Amino acid sequence: MRPYILRALVHKEFSRHLANRGGIALALLLVASAVLLSVFAPNEAADGTGMVGGVHHCFIDFDRPTSLIKHLQDNVPDNLKQQIKFREIGNADTVNGLIVYPVGTGALQIRQVSEPGKPRVVQVNVWHPDKEANALAPYEAWFWSESRRAFRADAEKKLGDRASKLAAEPTFDPGTDWAVLEAHDEFARRVKDAGSVQVPKLEIGRKGLGGKVLDFRAAIATGMVVFALYFACVYLLPTLNCEERERGVLLAQALSPASPLEILAAKFLFYPVMGMGLAAILAGIYRFEVLGSLFFWLSLLSVAAGFLGIGMTVATLAKTQRAAFLGAMCYLLSMSMILLICSINGIPYVPYLALEYHGPRILHAALSGDVHSYHWAHLIGAIGLATAWLFAAGWLFQRRGWQ
Repeated sequence: MRPYILRALVHKEFSRHLANRGGIALALLLVASAVLLSVFAPNEAADGTGMVGGVHHCFIDFDRPTSLIKHLQDNVPDNLKQQIKFREIGNADTVNGLIVYPVGTGALQIRQVSEPGKPRVVQVNVWHPDKEANALAPYEAWFWSESRRAFRADAEKKLGDRASKLAAEPTFDPGTDWAVLEAHDEFARRVKDAGSVQVPKLEIGRKGLGGKVLDFRAAIATGMVVFALYFACVYLLPTLNCEERERGVLLAQALSPASPLEILAAKFLFYPVMGMGLAAILAGIYRFEVLGSLFFWLSLLSVAAGFLGIGMTVATLAKTQRAAFLGAMCYLLSMSMILLICSINGIPYVPYLALEYHGPRILHAALSGDVHSYHWAHLIGAIGLATAWLFAAGWLFQRRGWQ
């Protein structure tokens, strides 16, 4: 292959894309989206989106400030400070006298009723999204444990020296099942009082799974990186190649001194480099350290090469720009449906044959910084599939790429 011919062909592709303002605008939009994701969701401790239990904000609405409210405000854990909002009920948004909560939010309404000669009543209403009663579970776990501590502190203050007679409180830390154990102990006491029957003692153990919780920011960044590669190699390449065929530019290149291998090599040099450059910018905006990871660059190269082979295959089979666009979209839809059906129904082995199965996994592992040995196996699978697609694309282009 002659370098000056390759340089001329690559320059031709570059000039065409400078004139293609739609592609440039989409690339800039992706970069702007990555910047917004980085700026407005900087807290990785909140799993990227601040979503807890499917609810991004929980309002603690109270009718009047009391020692209970003060205790709750002073004891909000760090991982919930951005999600829990305290406000008086009179400041809430209402419609026809009813409090209205935005979509994706919930509330714990606290009303405290005091009547002469009667004990104070604390009414707690849990307002959760319809048909999702467990959506507020993380907020409830915090609320019930801290309210118990508040009641204990208030009781000890009133008892004074007699507070030493109170039994020790259970551990209220999350995951200790204190409410279940306390209820079981109360049940055992009532059974023993009824007939001196012993109830077995209950012990509960908890162990965390080895895998991490899904990082939504890393998932979104992975989607952007994959889309950048798909856009450059599977969308732009087939449509612009078919445009050249329709306008006779491809035939003119065939009649020029450039060989088919050189024409194909120029496309192989330009589109993956453009896609990888855009993908690297998006990944660097999300997490700059990933640009120093060998695994990330190997993953990026394998996915880009695979998408390039897919794009060239579509380009050789399609006759017009419209057919190329529809072919790329049909491929994306069909592969998505196949992977979804295999995932839902537990169909083995078939997903291993799809580059879209391995690619997002290795890119997500690189972006999240959580690479294990099985991710290297996915990388090997992606390299193998990319090699197969490139050979298929080269063979098809030589046989019918000019037609």
